[in-house]
Amino acid sequence: MKKQIVFIDYVPNIINLKISWVLKSSGKYRTTLVSFSKVDMDFYKNAYDEIIILDIKHNLNPKNLIFIFKKILSKEGRRFIHKVIKLNPYFFQITGPDIFNFLLMLITKKRPKIYFAYDVWGFYGKKLSLKNPGIKENIQKIIERICIKISDGIIHKGPEKELDFLLYRVSKPHYNISPGCLDEWTLQPKKIKKNRDIHLVFAGGPLKSSDGRVHFLEIVKKITSQNINFHTFGGCVDPKDNKVFLAEAKKNKYFHFHGRERIDNLNKKIADYAYGINPDFYDTSVINPLWPKTSVANKISNYIEAGIAIIINKDAEYMAQIVKNLGIGFVIEYKKLEDLKKIILQQDYKKMKKNILKAQKELSFNRKIVPELEKFYEKIVNLKH
Repeated sequence: MKKQIVFIDYVPNIINLKISWVLKSSGKYRTTLVSFSKVDMDFYKNAYDEIIILDIKHNLNPKNLIFIFKKILSKEGRRFIHKVIKLNPYFFQITGPDIFNFLLMLITKKRPKIYFAYDVWGFYGKKLSLKNPGIKENIQKIIERICIKISDGIIHKGPEKELDFLLYRVSKPHYNISPGCLDEWTLQPKKIKKNRDIHLVFAGGPLKSSDGRVHFLEIVKKITSQNINFHTFGGCVDPKDNKVFLAEAKKNKYFHFHGRERIDNLNKKIADYAYGINPDFYDTSVINPLWPKTSVANKISNYIEAGIAIIINKDAEYMAQIVKNLGIGFVIEYKKLEDLKKIILQQDYKKMKKNILKAQKELSFNRKIVPELEKFYEKIVNLKH
């Protein structure tokens, strides 16, 4: 009989999708997704045997709070809660910190619960401002701490010992999941012709501007001023910002503002470019340096899957170390971004391509990451019993 694993995500994340894809494909597990956001059913059924959805907007304003209250009390909401309460799986994997997922963590049966600290909000901190006093972030920190306390085990994306940096002691078993490739989405690195134009890509839409983060438009201008083509895929976090980047694309022939692509198609699109960049640059005098130091952007997995080299911020120490150790790209400081073209032309791209092929095997979810994760799952379930 197959063991059931239930993944609870507010918005389904790619790491859980990859884990579930491999587990389901093994034939040993029945996987279920519980979410508060709509998904592409035709695509997600490749990873999940069952999908339970209650679509709720996450904005905590008075108008939306009334909507949430009505939605939960509706026939659809009651049916959703009833289905979730009835679940009695091998274990729950609950992503956070999120208030809806936290509530489900409290009401589900006393089965083993693994908390997936998708981002460790205990590391987030910045100088206070009237524009953003940090209320949401502090609530997330509180939820995160409670979830860690009541969980039976923890999964996190950053360095193995990053939880030691928290201001409280974590005594639960934990597993740090490396950036990795799903074999089904992994492509052979393509040959890049010499003397062709340089094309960089960011596997996402323009990042949100915030205190401590360099404005994305400023990064676009620094890169494209060197006659480097810079491509993005997807809209802005705030749709109101789209017009700014659409306007930039019209007047700047080196900036290409593409639409959103489904994850498996995205890798095929970006495989034609030379480098994938993670354009997350912070002022660490404003924001806690632990935030960029321990962060892991899923884009790094996209680039390895697509077979392209990586450009990473020096302050993103954990990701930078992965790139350096594997020899699949190079590390750059923000102040050196204006010399990017010169630095690119100095690289041994042929060697990077060979290293990417090795990295695709070493960081395979199918062959390496999920088999190790299964041992962690078994350990947690055995400890619970």
